[in-house]
Amino acid sequence: MQPLSKEGITPLMIGFLLVSFAVAVAVVVMNLGSAEVEEAAECAVDIGLQFSVIGGTEEVCYDAAKKIFSFSVENGVNINVNGIVVNIIGTQKAESFELNEAKMGKAAVYLGRVPYDTAASGEIRQVKISPKIIPYDQEEVCLEQAIVVESVKPC
Repeated sequence: MQPLSKEGITPLMIGFLLVSFAVAVAVVVMNLGSAEVEEAAECAVDIGLQFSVIGGTEEVCYDAAKKIFSFSVENGVNINVNGIVVNIIGTQKAESFELNEAKMGKAAVYLGRVPYDTAASGEIRQVKISPKIIPYDQEEVCLEQAIVVESVKPC
């Protein structure tokens, strides 16, 4: 009877350990890389949202008698818009309206109206309209692609 040979780790086990270590490192690097891409890729698509222009003027106005801010926006040709967020900054306070019904396909137009009382919130200083999109599985508000108007004419 021969004594058992105890040579340590076999070359096959070393290969298995090296491959396992390489896979573990690759998984960690890929997870860190994808998290960085998701952070940097927020609203990476150019939406192309803009105010409708008719007769050389933007379709944005305020009806003081009805206390309604009216606007018309056009979507670009790159992605569908799933809604918009309208922020109105007045001299007294700011108000925000989320319009989920403002769904626009590519190159579509939306006519919007939001209530705004100048007696309570002050004269309109700025209006900022931000698009909401769903690029993957989660809805995002694209603040960096908002359209802004600072002079609102009466309706």
